[in-house]
Amino acid sequence: MLRKFAATLGLTMVLLAGPAHADALSDGIAAMPGGVEDVRIGGTWQRGEDSGVYRIIIVRGGGDAVTARLFVQWVAYGEAGEADVRDSIEIPEFGALGLDIVDYVSESDADGLSVFIETIDPQGSNNEQYELHIFAPDDYRFGTASN
Repeated sequence: MLRKFAATLGLTMVLLAGPAHADALSDGIAAMPGGVEDVRIGGTWQRGEDSGVYRIIIVRGGGDAVTARLFVQWVAYGEAGEADVRDSIEIPEFGALGLDIVDYVSESDADGLSVFIETIDPQGSNNEQYELHIFAPDDYRFGTASN
C-alpha cells in the first residue's frame, strides 16, 4: 500500500511540474494569435544611424466571410544580430474595407516602403487592387491602385 502511494505521489509530482520553460522566443511564438497567417519581410529601411527591415503582417478572421487586417513593423538589428521592433502600425483604412488579401508585393527605397495589394471581397462583389506607401510610422498613403 505504501509503495502504491509513493508511486502515485511521484507520478503526481512529475505531472504537476509540467514541461520545462522554453526561452522567450519560443514563448512569444506560442503566444502568437492563430489569426496571424502571413509574415514577410518587405524591404529595408534606414533612419539616421538605425536600419533594419520592414515586416508586413496579415491577420485573418471572420469565419465564412474571411477578412484581413494589415500591419507593418520596423525591425532593427543590434550589433550582435538581435532583433528589436522599433515601430508597429496597423493600416485601419484597409481593415475598414472588409476585404481579404489574395497576394501582395512590396518594394523599398530611400523614401520608404510601397506595398501593392490584390484583394478579394468575401461578399463576391468587389475585387480591387490597392497601394500602400509608407514614409514613416505616422506618415503613409493608402488607396485604390492607380494602374
